Amino acid sequence: MKRYPVIFLNGTSSAGKTTVAQAFQKLWHEPTLYASNDAFIFMFPEHVLKDDQVRPKVLWPVLSAFNRSLTYLAACGFPLVVDYMLEAEQWLLECVDSLAAHDVLFVGVKCPLEELERRERARGDRQIGFARWQYERVHRFGGYDFEIDTKALSPDQCAEQLRNLLLSGRTGDAFARFRQSGINTA
Repeated sequence: MKRYPVIFLNGTSSAGKTTVAQAFQKLWHEPTLYASNDAFIFMFPEHVLKDDQVRPKVLWPVLSAFNRSLTYLAACGFPLVVDYMLEAEQWLLECVDSLAAHDVLFVGVKCPLEELERRERARGDRQIGFARWQYERVHRFGGYDFEIDTKALSPDQCAEQLRNLLLSGRTGDAFARFRQSGINTA
């Protein structure tokens, strides 16, 4: 099995990261792992996540554990798609460190704010206003290797772009730049 770069999707809530990742898993010719920071967060019961006093205390350590787990998932030998909302510099630094031994394609999953808010309301399972709160925070690190627009393209079209990106043999340099030069949030 050929070793492919890790596809690291970064975007706000409701941007379509999960849907694009699942479309990619169906499209790609090899079994592909999907790792989401939400899967780690939702290991906690709902009452913990809704408690504004407790939630901040539990999220940081569990997300750090997720970040550290990425190196082991990438080492399994299967293609890996990571679904993330990078709100904190510490989380990005941990991911960059964890994936230092792997080629990573850092992909910005973008969508206009108005569409994010429409999706948030339509889904009914999202905290209203969360996408707006994340909008500037999540993409402030910039420096993506590739970007996809989930309003302009369907999940299948986005997955096709990712497939073509991997087949092109292009390698990512964003994580290497972050590792060498630090993170620019300007």
